[in-house]
Amino acid sequence: MQGDTMEMHSALQPSAYEQALLSIMRTLPVERVVQILDYAHYIQSRTSEDFGFLEDDETEEEILADEARWDAQFAATQEGLKRMADKVRADIQAGRTMPMVFTKDGSIAPG
Repeated sequence: MQGDTMEMHSALQPSAYEQALLSIMRTLPVERVVQILDYAHYIQSRTSEDFGFLEDDETEEEILADEARWDAQFAATQEGLKRMADKVRADIQAGRTMPMVFTKDGSIAPG
């Protein structure tokens, strides 16, 4: 019975992912949708070995341990992130920054 439940869960997941992706794509300009399509073709052409992070045989314990490592690394960077944010705030208040202007294709316009 548990195998049937897992198979049903796996069968339902792509549909939810597809719906989420379609919802996002409907809000994007055509140029961004083309970029997503290009990236999807790129991913489709690769094997899971090309993406070392796509491990289908990872156990739940391995995933949890990996998440714990990421959480620890992120926590260790908090003071550095705070210092960077403080510097950015000071630069903005001192007028040493310029607004970012984007082109229609999403790249940053030359200043």
